[in-house]
Amino acid sequence: MEQTTQTVTEWPRWLNLKDSAKWAGCSPNTFKSHLVKAGRVRGHVTGYGVLYDRDEISKAIEEWH
Repeated sequence: MEQTTQTVTEWPRWLNLKDSAKWAGCSPNTFKSHLVKAGRVRGHVTGYGVLYDRDEISKAIEEWH
């Protein structure tokens, strides 16, 4: 009997700082200084803390490079 494993990571649309940095491929400090403080990505304050839009992060990275 062959055993197979699949690892599928579905990223939610709204990410916290740590997950946003993983999505962008950088550290949380780099994410905040180069994307958030520079105005490329906007943080949305919710009842769960500050969340960042995954699509907005992707768009900012595409336009940045």
